[in-house]
Amino acid sequence: MSVESEFVRAALEIGLAEAVAETMRDIDRAIAELPQGPGSRYAKRLDNQRDSLRRPTLRTTAALVVSICIADPSRTPIVRRAFARLADRHPELAGFYGQLPAAADDGLRRTA
Repeated sequence: MSVESEFVRAALEIGLAEAVAETMRDIDRAIAELPQGPGSRYAKRLDNQRDSLRRPTLRTTAALVVSICIADPSRTPIVRRAFARLADRHPELAGFYGQLPAAADDGLRRTA
């Protein structure tokens, strides 16, 4: 299994699909509440966010994983090892890895 696949599998295990669905609902709600008018930069920004959730990149997935783990630090040990390996392979994602909350029972410590 590739490092990327391992990370996505761990992300799904901690609730990535649910986080994507919830975020999509929030975006749809925000778009519906925007005043109607052509060229709204906020609508464009929200549309772009919605599109990025439909086809999430590793960067988007990493950001969502951090959000999930901040909301519930008990999920961190499930994803930490796969995230560390991903950050080693993709150094541009190391900043996200560094935002994971500490979890007393995960047994891994990493200095970014």
